[in-house]
Amino acid sequence: MATSVSAASRHRAAAVAIVVICAAVLAGCAVRDAEPVPTGVPTSSAQPSPTPTPTPDPVFVPGGTAGQNRPYFEFVIRGVLAQTPQPTTAALVDALSASGFVPATIEVTADSTPVGERADSILVGIPIDGQCLLGQIIDGELVSQLADVLGTGRCLVGRPASLD
Repeated sequence: MATSVSAASRHRAAAVAIVVICAAVLAGCAVRDAEPVPTGVPTSSAQPSPTPTPTPDPVFVPGGTAGQNRPYFEFVIRGVLAQTPQPTTAALVDALSASGFVPATIEVTADSTPVGERADSILVGIPIDGQCLLGQIIDGELVSQLADVLGTGRCLVGRPASLD
């Protein structure tokens, strides 16, 4: 029985030795920072990195589709959010109206609940030629999309906020 225990011990020792040797070999294969090897040829023709061209701000497209005006819709609302992450419905309507959207078509939900608490989100909808520009503001972030106008001719379900 002593020989079988000693044989088992030898097998365990051999297995441990193999694991240690494999680990050492693999550690030697680790990726190292390669140092540049001089080629003997000078490289004096370094290319200057191109200067990125700034993207122009989107513009309102009078008579354009909802899809054409979506970038501008987002741009205007994000401008409001940059000033205050929890804007009022009036601030949103004022900004969109001043930016070319027809005030009478802008639908927006209330910025507060009936008991005076801050609303979790504000929805904005603007119908343009059978499609709606829709925006939802939550925690200072805007999510927008295009959707078909509802059967009522509006973008939002329910009664929009009164701005009086």
